[in-house]
Amino acid sequence: MNRRTFIKAGIGTGAIGLAGCVGSLPGEGGGGGGGNDSGGGSYPSKEITVIVPWAQGGGTDRSTRALTPTWSKKIGANFVVQNYPGGSTQVGGENLYNATPDGYTVAMWNLPQMQATWLFQDAPYTADDFDFIGTNHWDPTMWFAPKDVPYEDMKEFIDYAKENSVTVGTTAAIGNTALSALLVKDTYDVKMKLVNMEGGTPTRQAVLAGDVDAAVNQPWAFNPSNIGKVTSLGSHTPEPQELWPDTPSFKELGLTDLPRVEEGLGQWKLQVTPGGLKDEYPDRFEKLVTSYEEAMKADEYRQRAKEQGNLDKILRYNGPEKTQEIVDENTEFMREYKPLFDEFQQG
Repeated sequence: MNRRTFIKAGIGTGAIGLAGCVGSLPGEGGGGGGGNDSGGGSYPSKEITVIVPWAQGGGTDRSTRALTPTWSKKIGANFVVQNYPGGSTQVGGENLYNATPDGYTVAMWNLPQMQATWLFQDAPYTADDFDFIGTNHWDPTMWFAPKDVPYEDMKEFIDYAKENSVTVGTTAAIGNTALSALLVKDTYDVKMKLVNMEGGTPTRQAVLAGDVDAAVNQPWAFNPSNIGKVTSLGSHTPEPQELWPDTPSFKELGLTDLPRVEEGLGQWKLQVTPGGLKDEYPDRFEKLVTSYEEAMKADEYRQRAKEQGNLDKILRYNGPEKTQEIVDENTEFMREYKPLFDEFQQG
């Protein structure tokens, strides 16, 4: 498949969510046009599309919309958010892959869902087909359960699942939430049925409604406003995370025979562009990089992130080179667990 070819049947192309423009265009009070670049003319001279490969209301969508007002001021252009849910982020990924690398399309994507789409779903791209602007935040993997359940933490849930068949919801069929569930199932040989909820919002709703015995999400994506409404079983980390106080880490619970506890299992959010932008329009790529860093460090954005369920506590900015290293590391450990995903998908 040519990377300029639009997506065919099997992976839908329509954006189900389209946000209004954020900020103002150059010449309309948005901070200027940005000067000349190697492509000729002024950049940016029109709005920039931000692809979100999840539905509206989830963690990636909310974090994108928290950032774009400040980024708009720094770069001097409107941002328009388009949601392309489905395929465990592959629908949005293919839209980004097929976009023209001219600086007018970016995406807020997730690791390790990004790698999982080509490792486990035969997506037509790999990490080499994209350029990376920088990271936004790291949200650790966490387990939740409905309010009235006969287990109070992850250790008790595992003991319960050894004797009783349980249903566990995950935000995707692949990625960090599915991996955590598969590792628990494989390590402790529990009676667990995994259900792909296709996003953080339906996963959260299933837990709140009591439709699942447990679910795997991220503490910020699940939204800390729900503290007290559900049972927080534990986080797939060596240390407690800050967003849900009194939630034990897996290491604290003695679940150290479970893989990825010492390293911590979580989800990175990062900004990505179609591959080729850095080579074809280096000045445009550099403007995206510098304006993004300025937005990430701006007090205005940090305050807005704080008001978004304490998102500021997990913000982790890294530049393009470090982001590339994080992408490579995620690819390595997801490739390590490919047999586990293959067995799950075949079963």
